[in-house]
Amino acid sequence: MNPLLDDDLTGPRPPVAWSALRNALGRVPVWAVCWLVPLVLALALAVPWHGFAAETLAHRYEPGSLRRALDETFRVDHRATLELLRGGTASVAAALTLVVALFGVFAGGGWLQVFFERTQGHSLRRFLWGGARYFWRFARVALCGLAMLALLTWLFHGWPWKAALHLFLGAQDGDLEVLVSGRSALLVTWLQHGGYAAGVALLFAWGDLARARIALLDARSAVWAGLCTLGLVLLHPVRTLRPMALLLLLELGVVLVLGRASRALSDGLGPDSGAWTLVAIFLLGQAALLARGIVRGARYHAAAQVSKQLVPLPVEPDPWADRVGGPGGPQYPIDIADDYEVSV
Repeated sequence: MNPLLDDDLTGPRPPVAWSALRNALGRVPVWAVCWLVPLVLALALAVPWHGFAAETLAHRYEPGSLRRALDETFRVDHRATLELLRGGTASVAAALTLVVALFGVFAGGGWLQVFFERTQGHSLRRFLWGGARYFWRFARVALCGLAMLALLTWLFHGWPWKAALHLFLGAQDGDLEVLVSGRSALLVTWLQHGGYAAGVALLFAWGDLARARIALLDARSAVWAGLCTLGLVLLHPVRTLRPMALLLLLELGVVLVLGRASRALSDGLGPDSGAWTLVAIFLLGQAALLARGIVRGARYHAAAQVSKQLVPLPVEPDPWADRVGGPGGPQYPIDIADDYEVSV
């Protein structure tokens, strides 16, 4: 039995989103690596800034006086050094951002390999192997996604949006000052940003489903997989998008709660704040990153479940189609050059 197609679940199945979240939480080594790699890269970028701050703040300022923020006086006093530091780390930051994006492509293959094979143990080993196996195929999916994101950005922030405003509202060149009220302008702005956000969310769901299709069928063409996935979403919008939407809402809720808690601690920073406040802010940020990483894995598990339910699997070729011989007896392959006839 092919482990990629084996599904040993029996009895009533839990909702796709809940099952996906539970399975992602159970893969502790996998989501720990997905959290640790970006953290190490971020710490590498923070080293020069930490060295600058440690040297500058050592003996020139009152301890704790700049804990809340680096004020305007500080920025003016160290203007040249800050500009040099920004210029030196900008290219490094761009390179590390690319590395993190490529690691995300790698992690997608690892997550799907682990979920499709339903391994018991050795999940980290299978994760690394799957990431390498599907990397280039998933990289092509990412490039297709970038092209679609550019198209979506053009539709909502370029000429088509301005043309729609001019046609329906009479706003020349997208200028909303011609509207009769500020509320109307606010609604139009919300419509623009809300539509763009919904389009980006749909694009992310499409990318996860396209990667799951490639992994399930062991396909090669990212373009064809993307087109088939688009057709699948149009045919089954509820079954394909509902688990993705629920996981997205869960992620937004967790990040919002942690963000508000971090903001409350940041607003309370001052000269009397201790180091534990900064540690708490750091831990809240890492908790948010961990939550996002786990939900990312859950999205891949949901995409795998939906794909196994809805994607038609190819018919396996009959290995005995080009052979002759009675059932249970010897089988002889037929060669093209054979002159085979049946006599009655």
